[in-house]
Amino acid sequence: MLLSDLGFGGGKSKSLYTRDGHQGITVIKFAGDESGLKEAIRLAEYFEKDNHGRKGWARVQSVITVKNDENNPNLVKLDERTGEMQRILYGYLGNVSDVEKIDLETRKKIVIESRREYKPS
Repeated sequence: MLLSDLGFGGGKSKSLYTRDGHQGITVIKFAGDESGLKEAIRLAEYFEKDNHGRKGWARVQSVITVKNDENNPNLVKLDERTGEMQRILYGYLGNVSDVEKIDLETRKKIVIESRREYKPS
């Protein structure tokens, strides 16, 4: 499933890799202005409403024994339209503690601002 299918078209995605391969993390980068922040918040709220936000992901990680378990109902579900198994996406608005999870190239390009103190220009 693509984010554009969900009505989110303003972000650019970047999958994160290590020497061992894909980390299972994709960063969605939005515009660095008020509209980008609003879109990022809207996306985070979309995931949160189905318990697929930060708390939901933490809960799932605490019970996962095998990361790529294709039978785990916390990670995959049956798409009733196609009859195929589909990954369940989790997403949340990144914060300072998430910076260590992203690659160096992306880290160099980010600016961290307090959401509470954010004042649109």
